[in-house]
Amino acid sequence: MTSREKFLATIAFKPGATPPNWEFAYWKDTIERWYTEGLPRKHGTFSSENAQWISGSACPGSDGFTEEKYYGRDVEAFFEFDERVHMVGVDCISMIPPFEEKILSETKENIEKICPDGKRVKIKKDGGSMPCFLDYPVHGRKEFDDIRRRFCAHSAGRYAHGWDAAYRNRTYPLQMGGGNIAGFYSVIREMVGLEKSLYLFYDDPDFATEILDFFLTYYTEIYTEILGKTDVDYLLIWEDLAYKNGPLISPDIFRKFILPYYKELTGRMKKLGVENFFVDTDGNFEALIDLFLEGGITGFYPFEAAANMNVEIIRKRYPKLVLMGGIDKRALADGKAAIHQEMNKVERVLGTGGYIPYTDHMVPPDVSFKNYCYFRKCLKEMIQ
Repeated sequence: MTSREKFLATIAFKPGATPPNWEFAYWKDTIERWYTEGLPRKHGTFSSENAQWISGSACPGSDGFTEEKYYGRDVEAFFEFDERVHMVGVDCISMIPPFEEKILSETKENIEKICPDGKRVKIKKDGGSMPCFLDYPVHGRKEFDDIRRRFCAHSAGRYAHGWDAAYRNRTYPLQMGGGNIAGFYSVIREMVGLEKSLYLFYDDPDFATEILDFFLTYYTEIYTEILGKTDVDYLLIWEDLAYKNGPLISPDIFRKFILPYYKELTGRMKKLGVENFFVDTDGNFEALIDLFLEGGITGFYPFEAAANMNVEIIRKRYPKLVLMGGIDKRALADGKAAIHQEMNKVERVLGTGGYIPYTDHMVPPDVSFKNYCYFRKCLKEMIQ
């Protein structure tokens, strides 16, 4: 079976379906470590100040835009992963025109700069950590008026040449959406920053609604354009709205401000033929699952074990929810006994269907190549 056939059979809960053999992602330093411990190096890792992590088979490359920067190939080849997910060759997330990228200060270790999305960040030159976000492009309506012109669904720069030609007879799953401008809480946070986004619902709810109204229109326009040229296998909504102990926003705020936009977007996309709607969020979002389902969502990842998101418990509560991820990445560093414990959990959830197992976020550098090889061997045998 092709990767796409496995994927569609699994998320449809078809009896006996074999899920794709995939991984989510890796820290760059993880793969560099593995090269010293036996992983054959052909492509290497993408050397960039922004490449702290390397996408895996479950994360799409953006055809026509960042395909050349996708450097998980050596791991995929060695472990014989199934063909990875692709994203439609349309740049849904960039500001066009972008802000002028400008270095503000530089030390031996760090660079402070303005990014193309208007954020002011401090980043480590060695790519050893996530950026430190110092400021955001929107402080009020004046700045947001400037942002509006940068999100036009019909900008020529959004569409790769012949972007839809390869999808008609595809053997891989095709994703629409994703990236850091995709959800209805995350988009506010990406505009104004975390702290201001939380206050905005109370201090200026009309402005919060104004932002969401604009992006609902933008998402609808660009996704309608895409679906006029190709079908897709699912719509991904990136919505990092939780931390270790729970959601960043309350269920009441979600219901009042966020849920209506989920209902509207998924309703519109269903009319255009989209059947599957997945949310990518870290942290513990369990308190919001019922609201997400009410909004039309059909699946989630990555189910972070460190945030007590246990896929076995979630499966018991939601028997028809598509689950992806959920394998505790910390166990991979702890050795065979911990790996076996995770495999027992995976086996129980696999038996219920609708589950694509992989680690619950980027594989960290404390995971040895030997341990990872053992983990992949156990998982591959189990899913086959």
